[in-house]
Amino acid sequence: MADASKRNSAAGKIATPRTGSAPPAPPMLDTLEALSKAIGARIKLTTTAPHSQTLEGSLFTACTITSLVAVNTRTSSGNAGSQPGDYYIVPVSRIQSFQITSLAGDGAQSITTAQPPVGPVDTKRLREREETRIRKLKEEDDNRGKGVSREAQEIYDSLRRVNVPIRWHNAEMIVHDSVIITPPYRPEDCRSSKDKASTLTRVKQILEGERRKLKERESATAPRKGG
Repeated sequence: MADASKRNSAAGKIATPRTGSAPPAPPMLDTLEALSKAIGARIKLTTTAPHSQTLEGSLFTACTITSLVAVNTRTSSGNAGSQPGDYYIVPVSRIQSFQITSLAGDGAQSITTAQPPVGPVDTKRLREREETRIRKLKEEDDNRGKGVSREAQEIYDSLRRVNVPIRWHNAEMIVHDSVIITPPYRPEDCRSSKDKASTLTRVKQILEGERRKLKERESATAPRKGG
């Protein structure tokens, strides 16, 4: 998270920078899944710039652990998995596009005559799905407090569930970009500038109600003592 900025005076508006960096981007899971179902087939694969190249040969493997694919570019009439060859290892993240030119085990059968039909892979759509997944992971990361207690996270999540605009800034909760809730996150721990008094009052009421619900839920699930 970014370092905490100096806060304005009580008369000024409370504003803090939106913080949080994106978590490491996951591999192109959909591309990898599609390639893992085509092992042994002949493919034509193009990598991304700046060292773009086109490889054509048999898909030897698509590893879901390392997110790497291996292509044997040597022409062979036998099984690509048991014959020597010229192997190229390509990270899935560097694949710009690929095309299956013939299916495994049947050199005479082309991708256009396969049954059931195999359509072209839309890499643009795969990238869009990947970007959507990355945004979702970033949103989940931004809404997970760093170094806060489980109770604090439960309070934060309960406020989100009732559609209160809220975000983390270090260990503080920022509501409506104008109210700051500091640990231990009670109504009396809320503060804002004077011109946001009505928002502050409303946030305190909602916070009090959500804390009460959490306590009631905790009491209902706690084991009873005695007989």
